[in-house]
Amino acid sequence: MHTSRSSQKLLIRHQTHKDCGQNDFCTLHSGDQLPLCPGRGYIGTTQVKFPYNRDSKIIGSCNGILLLTDDKNRITLWNPSIRHTLTLPHYPRRCSLTGFGFDPITNNYKIVSICHPYSYVYAMKTRTWCPILSCPTPVFFGMSNACFVNGALHWVVKEFNKSEQTDLSCIMTFDLSTNLFGMIALPEPSWETARLTTIQGSLAVLSTRDGETWTWVRRDASWSVAFKTKIGQDLGGINRVLKLKANGDMLFSTWCTEFHSKVSIEKTHFQVYTHETGAQSKLVDFDGTFGIVGMEMCVQSIQLLGMRTSCEEKQPSFLEGKKTGEIMDVVIR
Repeated sequence: MHTSRSSQKLLIRHQTHKDCGQNDFCTLHSGDQLPLCPGRGYIGTTQVKFPYNRDSKIIGSCNGILLLTDDKNRITLWNPSIRHTLTLPHYPRRCSLTGFGFDPITNNYKIVSICHPYSYVYAMKTRTWCPILSCPTPVFFGMSNACFVNGALHWVVKEFNKSEQTDLSCIMTFDLSTNLFGMIALPEPSWETARLTTIQGSLAVLSTRDGETWTWVRRDASWSVAFKTKIGQDLGGINRVLKLKANGDMLFSTWCTEFHSKVSIEKTHFQVYTHETGAQSKLVDFDGTFGIVGMEMCVQSIQLLGMRTSCEEKQPSFLEGKKTGEIMDVVIR
């Protein structure tokens, strides 16, 4: 089963501002139909009921299938295109890192759960959890959700250096075909890095220093800076660059701390940066009751599991024709 870039949709998750018993729901949008206009942003969109409660999290995706976890320690696969869910058998332990991807060698979807010092992999063809014989780094602390790129899962972790008694950030990998762990050095290990993302099929890292976030893209086993983003004074930082469209427009998830009745609340904003004009627009909430709490890129498909999806591996368009050392500067306000 083949997918195309034109079938990609942006899935926006909506949640009530207060827990009043109303279920979360999602809407699907194409890249040129983002909800930017108050009162008209969601006209013509279809609401998709979120399958679990407000405490459930989306922690991964592959070929249009999303990986969910909830407060009951369940792992569920959900295809919002066909409104179908599949809950996995209970895995052996409560794990600190979980990832979901596709093994092209065995034509098999796999879920990996790392519960130090144990690790397990669930293969959809056998429908069983099996221990992973290789071991990850001895002492680590997971800092990001997994990113699935080129047949491997990637996490930002902190590894404890016993000799220097310090924590060192790096990227831990797991190859779904060989079942082997690996390590990739971050472009700037000393910078604050807790976010991985994918930009048009390539692994990307968000590193922050002195109020400026650099987005690094990994190609041919090396890092290059795609763009730099300065943060406005009222924003705390950038969570992720969720999408980079072919025309150069970018979709940012930013956070800030707000105070209400002396209580600090971390709030997330979602902004579109138009490369040609430098204009910035915020995605509007669904209404006064529901606000945006998360977004994922989602390839529309009719499959749940067991069918191979081929994805094109191309150089990101924003790097094509780009001169060495040329960096895009962005200011987010």
